[in-house]
Amino acid sequence: MKNVIVTGMSRGIGKAIAEKLVKEGYFVYGICNTRQVEAEELKGKLGKIEIYQADLSDRQQTLNLIEKLKQHKFQALVNNAGIFVLNKFDNFNLDTWDKTFEVNLNAPLLLAMGLKDNIEKDGAIVNIASTDGYNGSFAGMDYSASKAALINLTKSLGNNFGSRGVRVNAIAPGWINTDMDTEVIGDAPDLTPLGRNGKPEEIANFVSFLISDKASFANGATFIVDGGYTNVDPVMKKESELEE
Repeated sequence: MKNVIVTGMSRGIGKAIAEKLVKEGYFVYGICNTRQVEAEELKGKLGKIEIYQADLSDRQQTLNLIEKLKQHKFQALVNNAGIFVLNKFDNFNLDTWDKTFEVNLNAPLLLAMGLKDNIEKDGAIVNIASTDGYNGSFAGMDYSASKAALINLTKSLGNNFGSRGVRVNAIAPGWINTDMDTEVIGDAPDLTPLGRNGKPEEIANFVSFLISDKASFANGATFIVDGGYTNVDPVMKKESELEE
């Protein structure tokens, strides 16, 4: 049985990833923080899951987690855990910036580096980035900047892990319906060519592909999975709807 680590596995995209991979025969080492009840429920439902609790915003807890995971070999590491906290420009909080970067960027780096000898040859690392990493932000500069850095880190890790036979790629989801949504997510379908938001299962399917042999020559790439949202210039769309 192949082992895979999934961070942030108790809800949303992480939960969908865990469900998908267990159904495909993987044993999931799931990392969660505060939602241990949900994680235990998922374990009870699926069976092939071992749960580790760690707050990835706490550097020491991340390092302790790595030491525990070093007892095992893994086919894949999926760095899914992430946080988004509204951080308004006029009252910008540097502590929020630091915490966001610790979870969204530093933890994926620490896990990849700390477990580099535990990932099997022909294995894979998948980082869950965001289309926000390609855009400037207003009240989420820390989130967008951390995801932009994660996209670049994916390239560097792909360079360095490549000689080990380990591929490193990222997925940049667009607007996905999860329990982390804000109320404005309902506006996104109007600017998405497919006319809807994505589902967590659609990101899970892409993770499954990237850690499989079907993606054996993909390395250092970030795949945008957003229904075409980032293809659209809102002004040009409005312009196309004008009557002649």
